[in-house]
Amino acid sequence: MKIQCTQENLIKGLYIVSHIAGKNISLPILNNILIKVESGLINLISTNLEIGIKTLVRGKVEKGGELTIQAKLFYDYISLLKPGSIDLEKDKDNLKIKAENQESVIKGQEAEDYPIIPEIEEFDGFLINGKDFREILSQVVFSASYDEIRPELSGVLFKISDNNLVLVATDSYRLAEKKFILKKEKGVENISKIVPLRVLQEILRILGESEEEIKIGFKDNQIIFKFDETIIISRLIEGNYPDYKEIIPDKYNTKVVVENKEFLKAIKTASLFSKAGINDVFLEFNKKNGEIQVSSANVQLGENKATIKGQIEGENNNVIFNHKYLIDGLQNIQSRKIRIEINSSDMPVVLRPEEGDDYLYLIMPIRK
Repeated sequence: MKIQCTQENLIKGLYIVSHIAGKNISLPILNNILIKVESGLINLISTNLEIGIKTLVRGKVEKGGELTIQAKLFYDYISLLKPGSIDLEKDKDNLKIKAENQESVIKGQEAEDYPIIPEIEEFDGFLINGKDFREILSQVVFSASYDEIRPELSGVLFKISDNNLVLVATDSYRLAEKKFILKKEKGVENISKIVPLRVLQEILRILGESEEEIKIGFKDNQIIFKFDETIIISRLIEGNYPDYKEIIPDKYNTKVVVENKEFLKAIKTASLFSKAGINDVFLEFNKKNGEIQVSSANVQLGENKATIKGQIEGENNNVIFNHKYLIDGLQNIQSRKIRIEINSSDMPVVLRPEEGDDYLYLIMPIRK
């Protein structure tokens, strides 16, 4: 294997693939990335056995071949080189690297023991703008559970029906649902799949500010993401997603409309005085004077109370929230004003944009 490429192209490819290669004690080769040069193409590949990433690096190929290299060392080293041309050459199980004023040798490992990433040629799927996908994914992914006791909650539900994409995530304390209308595509009707949180976090990281169109499809219990010159494959989570519609109230006793930024600032201020480990913030809604009182108290720190105006319909009400969950929801509602729907202090509360029904955030109160 003998290739030449620019530092800029190589570091871009390494940024994409190196992150999922971690400290794997039982299978050390998974700490490596695979450099695979064939048919005049330079491919960088990584996997943790759950997720596989493959990206193309532009460069000049003099000789094909393959070798695996410790991911973190390779990425850290290449990132310190000056922009410009880099020569890479395999020498037995080592990688010789030559740059402008640098020569290094990194010990590698032969590729024969590296797990095989399935080759994906064509697949049915839907297309979505990268910016759109990043925005809708960011609005739900934070609600997924990090606890794998219930594996189905450690992912995001993807539902497609009649070109409507619905993303749902919940950790049983809060729930986020986002709806998005897709372009008309074939082969994506009536899909309901649970996509692991880890791969979606990788997608958000890799996408950055890209507006490249992404193709997303499902095949053989896997999800496939293809954009630019990168393919990401992940196993899906098996099992049935909870019937989340059952916990969304279909009516309410109190409806509140309030300025999002003003409300968010009041919650953040009160959060400074909440009890450690409980994170409690108390909200009171007074219909008569159209006031929302936000308060919190901690015997060790002090107390805080703020009053803001809002439009309140129905009954007077009050509720206690974990401020972290409430702030997450408010920060992801892309609307100047929000609508809050409340039944009682011990029933789920729904937050939405003032207008439209494309986003819903449900939060369970702290019981008194």
